[in-house]
Amino acid sequence: MIGRYKYILFFLTFLASNAFGQTQETEDFDFYIQDSIYSVRNAIKVDPVQIIYGDYRLYYEHILSGRFSVQVGAGFTRRDYTSGWFDYELDNFGNNVDIKTGPTVSLSFRRYFKDYEELGGTYLSVGANYREYKKEFAVIDTAGALTDFTFTDDRRSVSVIFNIGYQALPLTSNVFADFYTGPAIRFKNYDIVRTTSTNDPEAYSVENLEEFVFGWELGVRIGFGF
Repeated sequence: MIGRYKYILFFLTFLASNAFGQTQETEDFDFYIQDSIYSVRNAIKVDPVQIIYGDYRLYYEHILSGRFSVQVGAGFTRRDYTSGWFDYELDNFGNNVDIKTGPTVSLSFRRYFKDYEELGGTYLSVGANYREYKKEFAVIDTAGALTDFTFTDDRRSVSVIFNIGYQALPLTSNVFADFYTGPAIRFKNYDIVRTTSTNDPEAYSVENLEEFVFGWELGVRIGFGF
């Protein structure tokens, strides 16, 4: 009799173990179905908001360890559509304005609040960037034709930026959004073209401006993680 119960107990134990194993496999499978990106440790991004500033930059972020990552950016500048909001600006979008391509580069370090072993969640960052905007103004004669007289407007800035942000990694897509905002300390070295008459070469001058100012960064980057 005891031997018979022994075999029954062994059979029930085997069934329970097998059922538990299947449950674990199902749970693990369901988890990976929900999160198709197992670990995002690298990301490439663009920032559409910066286009209005004429800043066309490509970013690359790489996880260093746990909560920390580094992000580098490089690209080029064209016309800054907000330039006249903060400083003197002679650019009136006329045909006498020749927009030059300038460099823009950045470097920043991040610390994420939680250690997900991937690039996601709320973070603090500190970094710096360099931008240069360059354009040439041709003098227009009284008949409206361009002359050979030109003046170069060259504006360079170096910024130290402190941001708080949130990088939202979805469960089932490589594409994500990176929201950020924060203060900046900016050093400006500007050669600003001024004039009292667009038709008189003698009325043009180039003023050098060097100053520190406070700014505020705000934007959203669209990224692809891998």
